[in-house]
Amino acid sequence: MEESDRHKAIQILFRYIDDYEGGSKFEGEEFINYFENVLAHLKLVRDQNSLDIIKGVDDTLVTQFDKVPFTSPTGGTDIRYFTAHILATFFPVLIPMSAQFQEAYRFCLKLRHTRSDLDFMESELVPNLFLKDVLRRSNELRYYFLSKVSEMQNLNNDPVILDDPYYQSLDKLREVAPSKLLLSLRRRQLKSDYKELLQDKNSAEYKLSEYNVFSRLADSSLVYQDILHKMGYIRAELPIADRLKRILINLIQFITGIVKAPRYMFFIFGKSRGNYIYFTLTLLIIVIILVSIFQWLGSYNEKKLKNFEQKIESLR
Repeated sequence: MEESDRHKAIQILFRYIDDYEGGSKFEGEEFINYFENVLAHLKLVRDQNSLDIIKGVDDTLVTQFDKVPFTSPTGGTDIRYFTAHILATFFPVLIPMSAQFQEAYRFCLKLRHTRSDLDFMESELVPNLFLKDVLRRSNELRYYFLSKVSEMQNLNNDPVILDDPYYQSLDKLREVAPSKLLLSLRRRQLKSDYKELLQDKNSAEYKLSEYNVFSRLADSSLVYQDILHKMGYIRAELPIADRLKRILINLIQFITGIVKAPRYMFFIFGKSRGNYIYFTLTLLIIVIILVSIFQWLGSYNEKKLKNFEQKIESLR
């Protein structure tokens, strides 16, 4: 078997990235499947215990890394940036025997501002995950990469900030940068059930939840909000307009049900005058509520349109 054919999973992953950078359709789930196939392949290579095959992985990674520059997560090479750095760092962690074949790792090391893997992940790569416009604003991919970094650091037994006694007080917890905090939370979550952590009064998670740090962090950024929701530390809340629309749908369904069952309504009305008055007032209140909601939604959408037009004008 040709060495290049042996490591097709790596080639397929980077071919998909090539297509993405060329403007082709990109599906997050499909990319994640390709990435997982590469990790599965690396584990298979580890189990084969062959230095020649390990060197083949290293050579294949270098070949793919060298195709297109990825000095930062901006400029259209964001997927390549995160993929290359995570795989290059994961490779020697997953396969300890690869220590003598680290050309791919050294390739990425030259592009980093720090030579420490821990510092790079916590101070560069993970903060870049939360930049607004990277990864096509896909929070699913952000969460996936955050989970892979967490898994890798746990496997490497890297220290966890929230395990440090220094950060046991709430004041010290507030000093932790949001990206580092989310990374530490995800790492601890992979080791323990988040519900147990929230119930343990001595845990950082309990203190962060009890003193509304999670909710304040969620309010500061929609990206943080979504990540915290995926981890189970906050509940997702619908925007006001969406909640009103849901109420509106329920009311319309109620009225539709009445219209579709006229005989039942006449039967109820015929029982007593009180029933007639009660249902009449109920329908009247529902109509007033519906009219009010329609008016509010109209003014709300008009306000959003005006704000959008003002932003366009300011950009001109």
